Amino acid sequence: MNPNPTPTEAPSDLEWELRLQYWRRRLGRVRLGVEPVEDQVAKYRRATLMLSAVVLGLALIFLSLFTAFSRSDVGAVLVLVLLVPIVGFAWIDNTLLLRRVAAYQRDLREHERIAAAAKGPRS
Repeated sequence: MNPNPTPTEAPSDLEWELRLQYWRRRLGRVRLGVEPVEDQVAKYRRATLMLSAVVLGLALIFLSLFTAFSRSDVGAVLVLVLLVPIVGFAWIDNTLLLRRVAAYQRDLREHERIAAAAKGPRS
């Protein structure tokens, strides 16, 4: 078996199933075949936005509380140490998820293109 199929050689169903298993592991929370991937990514983006909004609200509460006792510097440090990393890691995770989904979609389009080329023109 040729490990690097030429663009005109169609990958077998077994090869694509193995590739799908790889993508299922790689994508983690995104479930392939359940609902459109774009819809799932949009849901995760909305969840990240809501997490950011909630953390911003908590940050404002902490800052207001510490400012009321004339220690806004302590409140700012607390917010920077405890809350900013939560939002930062959430957005980093969202960006990584978007990149992985884009790579999966490129792989899927390539698979479909090769499979269509292997079938040849329909007569």
